[in-house]
Amino acid sequence: MTAARIAPGPLRVRDTLRGAVRVAGMTQPVAVITGAAGAIGSRLVVRFREAGYVVVGLDLPALVGDDEAMVGCDITDEASVAGAFEQVLERAGRIDVLVNNAGISAIGAFADHGVDVHRRVMEVDYLGVVACTQAALPAVVASRGRLVLIGSVTGFAPVLGRPAYVAAKHAATGLYEALRPELAGSGVGVTVVHPTFVTGGMGEAADRASGTERATSGPEVTSDDVARAVVDGVVRRRERVLVGRTARLSWYVSRLFPRLYVRLMTRRLAR
Repeated sequence: MTAARIAPGPLRVRDTLRGAVRVAGMTQPVAVITGAAGAIGSRLVVRFREAGYVVVGLDLPALVGDDEAMVGCDITDEASVAGAFEQVLERAGRIDVLVNNAGISAIGAFADHGVDVHRRVMEVDYLGVVACTQAALPAVVASRGRLVLIGSVTGFAPVLGRPAYVAAKHAATGLYEALRPELAGSGVGVTVVHPTFVTGGMGEAADRASGTERATSGPEVTSDDVARAVVDGVVRRRERVLVGRTARLSWYVSRLFPRLYVRLMTRRLAR
C-alpha cells in the first residue's frame, strides 16, 4: 500500500471526524475502509464521501500521518485492530459499512515461495479480514449495516502465478459467503466485490519471486472503476459485484465450463 493524499469530498477532511461528532443527532452513515491510503482505498474514500458517508480510513500508522480522517492500524495485530476500532467508535459513534480493502499479493510459482510468504499473505488477506470484521461486527449489527469484502477474480477461480494470493482470497471469500446466511436474521448485509485486474493496483508492488513483471492478462479496470462499483453495490445492497468484463466472463466460464476456463486462462497468462 502506498500513501496518497485524499481529495476532499462533500465533507472537509478535518471535519469528517471531529466535526461530525459535535453534531447532535448525526444521521450520516459511517463507512470504515481498510487500506485507505492505497490506490483503491483512496478512491473508495472519495466515492463514499460523495455518496454522503462520513468516512474513517484505516491504514498502517506510517501511511496515516496527521490526516484526521485516518486511524493508524496494522490489521495483522489484534491489539492494533481493537484499538483502531475503539477510536473509530469514539470519534464517529457508529459503523454502517465496513469495507475490507487492505491486502497484499505475491507473484511467483508455488515452488518459488516458502511457507513464510504464504503465511504473510494469509495474515493480511484473510486473518486481517477476520480481525477487522470481528471488531466491527457489533456496531454494524447495531446499525443493521453492511460488510464488504474487496475480493478478486482469484477469490473464485484459479489464476496462474499467484498461488498464495489465490488461496488467501478464496479463504476470505469463503468466510464472507458463510457470514451471509449466518447474519441473515440480523439485518446485516454482506457484499463480496470481485474486480478484474486493476491498473496501478497491488500487483505493481507485489513480491515478484519469479521475476515476472505481469502475472495477469486481459482488460484492466481503474481504481476508480472499483470504487464506483463498490459504492453502487452497497447502495443497491447487492450480494456480489463483478467489476470488469474479464471478471464477469471468468465468473460464468469457471462455473459452467471449469476445464475450459483453466485452459484459456493458462494459455493467456503463459504468453
